[in-house]
Amino acid sequence: MVPSAVIALSRVTAPARLAAAAQRRAGRSAEVELYFAFDDPCSAVAVIDLAARVAGRPVDLLMKPVLRRGIPGDPAVELKRSYAVLDAGRLARRIGLQLARTEPLAAESTAFLAEWVAESGPRSRELRAFCVRAMHHLWFEAGEPSPEVLRAMWLEELGSTPASGGHQIRMNEARMARRGPYATPAAWLAGRWYFAQDRPDSIMRYLDELGWTERQ
Repeated sequence: MVPSAVIALSRVTAPARLAAAAQRRAGRSAEVELYFAFDDPCSAVAVIDLAARVAGRPVDLLMKPVLRRGIPGDPAVELKRSYAVLDAGRLARRIGLQLARTEPLAAESTAFLAEWVAESGPRSRELRAFCVRAMHHLWFEAGEPSPEVLRAMWLEELGSTPASGGHQIRMNEARMARRGPYATPAAWLAGRWYFAQDRPDSIMRYLDELGWTERQ
């Protein structure tokens, strides 16, 4: 049964492996879409962890911030937000970090950050670096979501003034829904989605399987 399962799985992933090989021949990188929220502590862990894990691979970690997520009308939403702080503390210790906050952040307090990142486009390493710094500031240094402080940080990383607007955020939210995830943080890679805070090892194994291994 085990060899049969391995053969069946290899056939399922064959199209993705062929597509990845074609991308490499064309000189392109892999793309991992990361859907996250700045007011979500588990997203903070995922952003920091995945950015570090893909740094040595030919992989673009596409930053896709969202505001609306979860199950519409969920009566337990506030309870889940409080639990996320506890869960993020556990996950942070796994990667050698200590969560500095004990209470959730208000979603509206970080909405401007989602707008800045969404409107600038998802691809650049500088944008990824800003997101990592912002998450450290908010969740591991207990820094306030001050537009002035974070705008200075943006200028240091990207050398420009951030744009604002909600159109691209709505597009991110719609794309996330089409992909299948309903909550943050979620990662999409070559036809598969993962809860990004819990499954970083699985994401790396799938990148290996597709041939997107560490640069030599």
